[in-house]
Amino acid sequence: MISPILSLPFLFFGIYKKNKISLILLMFFGALITYQLVPHETSDLFQHYRFYNQSLYKPIKIFIRELLNKPDFVIYLGSFLFAKIGLSPQLFFSILTYLTLFYMYKVYNKLITNDVSKSNYLIGIILIFFSIELLGLYSGIRNLLASSILLYSFYLGIFENKKRKSLTFFIFSFLVHYGTLIFIPVYVFSIYWNLTTKKILYIYICSFIGIFLSKSYLYDLALLLPLPEAFDAKIRAYLFGLDLAEKGFLESKSAYISYMIRISWVFFAHLYLFVTYKRQSPLRKSVLMSMCLLNVFHLAPDINMRLTYFIEPLFIYLLYHEINYKYNKIIIITFFIYIIPSFVVNIIINRVFFINSLFNIDFLSLIGILLKKVELEFLW
Repeated sequence: MISPILSLPFLFFGIYKKNKISLILLMFFGALITYQLVPHETSDLFQHYRFYNQSLYKPIKIFIRELLNKPDFVIYLGSFLFAKIGLSPQLFFSILTYLTLFYMYKVYNKLITNDVSKSNYLIGIILIFFSIELLGLYSGIRNLLASSILLYSFYLGIFENKKRKSLTFFIFSFLVHYGTLIFIPVYVFSIYWNLTTKKILYIYICSFIGIFLSKSYLYDLALLLPLPEAFDAKIRAYLFGLDLAEKGFLESKSAYISYMIRISWVFFAHLYLFVTYKRQSPLRKSVLMSMCLLNVFHLAPDINMRLTYFIEPLFIYLLYHEINYKYNKIIIITFFIYIIPSFVVNIIINRVFFINSLFNIDFLSLIGILLKKVELEFLW
């Protein structure tokens, strides 16, 4: 892959042929984008670079003391180790991007049966990428990586019945980002407590009441989860007053419109689940219970958006898990067309971030990408 850009048509053709090497190279290409990105000082990625830079000079004892105050410490630990060893932060963040894509597509490939056509297989690959929040993949990093690991955890527990290994990955996911703790009820009911589909449907229907709940009531519900006291301040930040998304809506109507387009797939998913309510499978139960969370946290758009990091690809897995049902192949194509505007909005929102970093001669060749060094100035 001398030129990643020029290699893309060949990679997609290889994926169409269900060539696993082509998919691995495509994920590698996705990771190379991270290697090139120059983050804005207000972005999460910039803060990750700042932490790496501070780690270069930070004594281990002070770092350990700080680490004890971070329940989701894995990424910080990795960044600190890379800094002390002398490895590039670009390499570290690129590896994290690759791992995010790897676990998402690993589950997809394991669920795909041999009778899935080449075209439907390729559509699924693209669908999963369309479902990814680009800023989450290339800036936030932690939340989407944790969601990706959580997807693999659910797969292990549901399809391979490897409960111990599944639990290990679940624990690891919230050590990457505490946000996955919100899925504890879904995880327990999916892996350890086998409720009937009928009962889960009742819970799912009742969850629509959540649309009318206040944020203070949601806060009381969140406190029912077995969360450490350190999370209380974080929960309050999301459920008291305006969250980051809502503040953005006040500043710009286009931000609200963009948000509604980005989560429009949820309405499609609800319709699909209602129309096909007679179908039964462990994966369907997990999707139904996950959709309950979207209903309950409807009034908290920032939380809602983060929940989709896990739930949207999970829904795509369900579409392919049920591909041999009548009309499901048509439904998959319809869903593909349906979420194209969502992906276009995703691109438009983040266009400046990517244009400033990627539209240069370095990105034309693999050597140019790997030789580029991201240099940032930290004022404090």
